[in-house]
Amino acid sequence: MKPPLRRLTKVRLSPRMVRLALILGLVALGVRAGLASATFMSPGGAILGWSDRPVVHCALCGVAVPTARPNQPTPAPLTPASYAALLTKHLSLDDELGQMMMVQIAGQALSPDAVQMITTEGAGGILFFAANIQSGNQIRALNAQIQQLAPVPMLLSIDQEGGAVNRFYSLVGPRPSAASLTSPAQAEQQGVQDAALLHRYGFNLNLAPVVDVGTLNPELWSRTFGSSPERVAAMAGAYLDGLQQSGLVTGCLKHYPGLGETGTDPHVGMPVLHSTATEWEDTDLAPYRTLLANGNVRAILVSHEMIPAVDPNLPSSLSPAIVDGVLRQQLGYNGVVITDSLYMGALNQRWSVSQAIVLAVVAGSDIVIGP
Repeated sequence: MKPPLRRLTKVRLSPRMVRLALILGLVALGVRAGLASATFMSPGGAILGWSDRPVVHCALCGVAVPTARPNQPTPAPLTPASYAALLTKHLSLDDELGQMMMVQIAGQALSPDAVQMITTEGAGGILFFAANIQSGNQIRALNAQIQQLAPVPMLLSIDQEGGAVNRFYSLVGPRPSAASLTSPAQAEQQGVQDAALLHRYGFNLNLAPVVDVGTLNPELWSRTFGSSPERVAAMAGAYLDGLQQSGLVTGCLKHYPGLGETGTDPHVGMPVLHSTATEWEDTDLAPYRTLLANGNVRAILVSHEMIPAVDPNLPSSLSPAIVDGVLRQQLGYNGVVITDSLYMGALNQRWSVSQAIVLAVVAGSDIVIGP
């Protein structure tokens, strides 16, 4: 196994690791700044989960941030990108690979297996569901505990869209669905409110907004902003602006390359988009093209579907033609790509999770959602 690991050290310089480091930098910079959050900062200014770690290895505690010194020029302001460059110098190969894994946990407290995934295997993120949330105090304490255990600050993510996908229903009651919002101003305000809600409970990544065009797929009932690419782009862009304006939470467009005109829920089977390549580009890709031009997109989630007009052999999440060819090369996107869950029925009828992980990374994804 050692020779392959030595060859893999080239990942340290790859565009994929640059993108991951940028997202990590966004999280870490927010943690280091404190962001007025007692979740991350102790009274003495130490970073919980990073500083004064007697047991768990802290991969980033030795990072030195440039500071002003007497009779020397003031250092340039530390940006997420420059901080990410500092961080990656302190990550081992295992740390880097761990950052590519977003895992799920069972229940409302950490099991021994979950602790091992965080501390030993170095998982880079956790995806939470409503079943993980019992109360505000419980989920806030759980997320603080996770950050304390993590050798590298973790992406703590959730799908908080509103409507039918409202993971905080037990805490805050109903929230408006995407379909019920009538103006970009409303969408932006919902983004601001969702960011405050996520930050209050220790989350830093929201797998939203939905950028699918159309309502044919039963999975998307009430979850899309409409059937017009222009309206979807305007509403999703406004929501994303509101969500990210505080710097506390990052959003993630989904479900690239577009489920709106498919008829199967990928949780249970493989959706197939029967559009021509031109129809797909003019409809499903149009909101992504508009939003990417705005320069505010940091993460995109890739779903599982077949688009025979583009790749007749592999579903979107495993397709180099769709992820690297279209999203990276054609649309010029250089942010983080996250797969949808690799346990969905769309994939597991043909590929094992291990096979899907390899194919997804080859296709161009940076983070894979697994067990």
